[in-house]
Amino acid sequence: MWLAHGMTTVATTLGSLRGIAASDHQAFLGIPYAAAPVGALRWAAPAPVAPWSGVREATSFGPAAWQPTGGPLDGLVPGMGSADQGDDCLSLNIWTPATDDTRRPVMVWIHGGAFSLGAGSLSAYDGRALCTRTDTVVVTINYRVGALGFLVLDDDSAVANAGILDQIAALRWVRDNIAAFGGDPDRVTIFGESAGGGSVLSLLSAPDAQGLFHRAIVQSGATDLMLDRDRARLVLEAFARCAGVDPDDTDALRALEPAQVLAAQAQAAGELFATVGTMPFHPCVDGEVLPTTWQQAAEAGVSTVPLIIGTTRDEMALFAGFDPGAASLDGAGLRARLERMGPDVDAIIDAYASTGTTEPPAVWSRITTDNAMWRPALRYAEAHATHGPVWMYRFDWTAARPELGAPHGVDIPFPFDTIDVGGWDAFVSDPAAAHGLARTIGDLWSSFARTGAPTSGDLDWPPFDTERRATLVLGPEVQIIEDPNGAVRRVWG
Repeated sequence: MWLAHGMTTVATTLGSLRGIAASDHQAFLGIPYAAAPVGALRWAAPAPVAPWSGVREATSFGPAAWQPTGGPLDGLVPGMGSADQGDDCLSLNIWTPATDDTRRPVMVWIHGGAFSLGAGSLSAYDGRALCTRTDTVVVTINYRVGALGFLVLDDDSAVANAGILDQIAALRWVRDNIAAFGGDPDRVTIFGESAGGGSVLSLLSAPDAQGLFHRAIVQSGATDLMLDRDRARLVLEAFARCAGVDPDDTDALRALEPAQVLAAQAQAAGELFATVGTMPFHPCVDGEVLPTTWQQAAEAGVSTVPLIIGTTRDEMALFAGFDPGAASLDGAGLRARLERMGPDVDAIIDAYASTGTTEPPAVWSRITTDNAMWRPALRYAEAHATHGPVWMYRFDWTAARPELGAPHGVDIPFPFDTIDVGGWDAFVSDPAAAHGLARTIGDLWSSFARTGAPTSGDLDWPPFDTERRATLVLGPEVQIIEDPNGAVRRVWG
């Protein structure tokens, strides 16, 4: 995997680390930022790592957080799960051009995976190309996922949103140590896709995270799926029932083996689909870590940092298999579904027709994408723009399968320019040409990290406002569109 030219050593606040020195970059892998969350630390805030003497090896990735394999999300996009899992999962990875005194912008990637899967070690997130081409320090992190990261226990010894607290702990480690790796602790950008984008929104909303980062990028992360305390209690009760323990017996919950946790998590998710929704293990408005919803935090101006936010054009096409009846919808079936949603059916159908979408299955696909992802992102952008600068984009590069269009997840390898690894060259259309767009996105994201404003060549990407609604389309042609699909936006209100 590595063409190592030698080793390199860096001193951190906890001890010295030995990493990999290649010809054009250095890498430090599997660095612990918090103690293993086991025993009494399960469902507790992340605890400090004990310092070490001597030099600790940082030449291989740490284990991923415990997560299911073979579930309904496996295989939708390439390589999102990890078979290397374990208790000591709270680690991060760093790629840097050099461990010198240059204060480079720092880009901290938070992986997605429905808050139940993923790891910072996945091949799509390899930071080598991004760090060397843009002269940035790239960091990827692990955090607790699924029930172990987002189950809300009714116990003073436990915390809600443990996975978000892990991310805050990782950002504190970056603040305290990244200068030794050639990074600038005062220019930290957090970015992530899907649940990683939702994690960025959580960090924008979390009082304890403020000041730990200075820009934010949300890729396909805005939804209306946050839990409240009542729904979180339903999740706890279902999980405990599936695990065969009392929901208020914290000791029994903490004594469950990881395999028992994952089995109960999977069974409970199936039972909760109709009542709580598609992601029962999800950030929760708990009143402390997350005092409000993401949208309410944006409206209140909890964070004013510069923000890039966007979606793919056909987000929900990736999940079409979960709604097999949609592909054969006729006009009457479409109208029946729309009537259950409430608004003026004729006005909705006319609005989509004005954008060239007329066939009932295509209209329904657009509606699911717009309501699940695009409209929440728009609402968030509108709110944040009253407090800080926002740039909005739409990702149009398509998947290789034509019926998917530009679906959720197709953008994952583009910031890293890792289209040639892990099967992505079979998932993304025209992968050879896609590298050009990947370089443009790398330029935009890294210039944003460097200056707080995204630039690439002579591209003029104006900030988003509610008058022009300038949106950068990232596809075979990179262009600015004002108020894309405005008729659809207006009809939904």
